[in-house]
Amino acid sequence: MRETTPRAPVSLSALGDQPRLSEPKHARRARFHQSWYRVVQLGVRGWGTTPKGRPLGSILPPAAAAAGRNFTSPEAEAMFVKRRNLGWGVDPVRMTSHMTSSQTLLMNLLGPLADDPDWLLEVLRVVLARPNLTEVLDVAVEFAPPKRSHYLGDMTRVDAFVKLAVEGGIEGLVLELKYADRFSSRRLPVSESPRYRDLAESTSLWRSPGHTFSDGSANQLVRCHALGARTLQVDLGATVPVTLMLVHHPLDLSAGPVFDAYRRQLADPKLATRIDLELFLQTALVSAPSIGQARGIQTLQLRYVRHEESEPLWHELLAATQPARRR
Repeated sequence: MRETTPRAPVSLSALGDQPRLSEPKHARRARFHQSWYRVVQLGVRGWGTTPKGRPLGSILPPAAAAAGRNFTSPEAEAMFVKRRNLGWGVDPVRMTSHMTSSQTLLMNLLGPLADDPDWLLEVLRVVLARPNLTEVLDVAVEFAPPKRSHYLGDMTRVDAFVKLAVEGGIEGLVLELKYADRFSSRRLPVSESPRYRDLAESTSLWRSPGHTFSDGSANQLVRCHALGARTLQVDLGATVPVTLMLVHHPLDLSAGPVFDAYRRQLADPKLATRIDLELFLQTALVSAPSIGQARGIQTLQLRYVRHEESEPLWHELLAATQPARRR
């Protein structure tokens, strides 16, 4: 049973400027909940602006962003700092100030888990239904190989790449994380690439590569899965299984169908799996090794999936913004 802490009443105006009605409902709801979290949980009363100067309640003001308030744990902030020091691949402004940033969610989620590889291993065993996983060997966030010319030769980057030991060898896991954003609209002509064609032939990953490579809706998923497969193929000198896992918000109704359509194009559909964020967090909570780690997961649940906490104010906003009915 969830504990409820009495809170002082919060006015709708304290949540700050909200997204335009033209934005997708899930994105608007996520931004609103983050605005609520900023005020009620972080105690940050002011809010920031977009790069174009538009105020938005789900953006932290500069002082709060600089103080690391967008990160839910020291491990998350440390993962961000370490990755930023490695070079291009993270947006420091968005990650420290935009509360709906999927990159920030990635650090908040994987920071504590990667800091305790045995915990992460147990979570992956459950969500992937893979009890034969034996060790987490490496976790790289916002991953792309340093010498792209040795791999696929393009600018594809994956949210996280995990190397895993299994009974009898090594496998890879590509993690793609979606919060309030959609799949990338960036399209690369992979059907014209000899590297992708060679990868398809050497791995037999896709049932009909020509069809898959020309499917614009699956372009990002193809590139991410291909990058994971090619990375281990080059690094290990052998072709080994690489699983693509999508973790998405339970209220995101668009990501699932796109991913499922891609999975049907795989020769082995078991190499693609998706799980909603709520279930992933619940799995991490159940297997948390300590009370402190469990509380960290509960913080993530409150911030990212417990929309019922901000529901009364959300309905107040809807009532205030819906067009007046004609009498």
